[in-house]
Amino acid sequence: MSSSPSRELGGRFLVVAPQGLGDSLEATPALAALKQERPASRIDVAVLRAGARELFSGMPRFVDRVIYLPFWESGKRAFVLELLRNLRAARYDASFLMYPAARAEYQVLALALGAKRRYAHRYFEPSLRNLLGLNSVLVPIADAHNVDRNMDLLRAAGFAPAPAVGYEVPDDWRDPAPRRSDVLAVHVGNIDHDGLDSRRWPAEYFIETIRRMRARGLRVYVLAGPSEREVSRAVAQASGAEGLVELPLRDVARFMSTCAGVLANDSGMAHLAAGVGTPVMAIFGPTPTHFGPFGERTLSFRPSACPPCFDPRLLNTNCALDIDYACLKRDATVDRVEAALVAHLARSAAPAPRALQSPSQ
Repeated sequence: MSSSPSRELGGRFLVVAPQGLGDSLEATPALAALKQERPASRIDVAVLRAGARELFSGMPRFVDRVIYLPFWESGKRAFVLELLRNLRAARYDASFLMYPAARAEYQVLALALGAKRRYAHRYFEPSLRNLLGLNSVLVPIADAHNVDRNMDLLRAAGFAPAPAVGYEVPDDWRDPAPRRSDVLAVHVGNIDHDGLDSRRWPAEYFIETIRRMRARGLRVYVLAGPSEREVSRAVAQASGAEGLVELPLRDVARFMSTCAGVLANDSGMAHLAAGVGTPVMAIFGPTPTHFGPFGERTLSFRPSACPPCFDPRLLNTNCALDIDYACLKRDATVDRVEAALVAHLARSAAPAPRALQSPSQ
């Protein structure tokens, strides 16, 4: 394949980002690189989740249109109706199915939406069961961060993207105010779909860590999303945190952008913190750190010697060794997390503090 963009591809592209917020953020460097390679091109993005729709809708410098197929929020009927409405309407020159997307139904989307050439990853050998044969080009899955795996799709199409340095987010998702060096945000949840809440560090560990960080002079706020509202409130109350931040996605991003740092699970919030430039430490257990937040001031902390067992191709969420997620509950101790967090915040020291304005509750 040529090292320069293929003339055969034309200038109408579709990026399919079917996963949640974190995976969608991992797609943004490839999206920006595609626009840089072809400034006059039309780029549409197809998404299945509301958070991804909000993310890409706020980036008109890269995205011409967001196609929202509301499967997870509105069910199969709404998904099918919206897909039919967009069926082969644009006739794209090429589509890029962002990693991870091993489900057979994801392979159908680019074909249904009208892409002449379809680039995806080789999760398996093509078969009638996985429908990978619907793609024109299958790209090997590299031993690299998911951001780089997405860049491999562009390289397979003949583009030569520059190395990525971080995520792209809407301009108004960053608060222009200086960072508050005495404020730490903590996110204790993550998506609970298909048992993925098994990636959460125990709530009682978060409680103890928050207490210790408060004893170090930090003001700690707990971030709460729809799928972890109850546990977030319980952690905030038991730990003596300053309060609970329960806001729309854009406002959560703006709040995090003013914090000295963020401590989170393997979650979309960890990626969002990286996207707004806030130092973030994500606690990892079953998931490989290839899925961790990407950028200069990020730390994917996984102190376990137990091999990660989550495989997006198999959609498995069970502990492979049946030892009750010892990688999180035994190996990621409060002492280890505290020490790593303190060191990471010190390396990424924020500017001098300013008067704290409490976020909306």
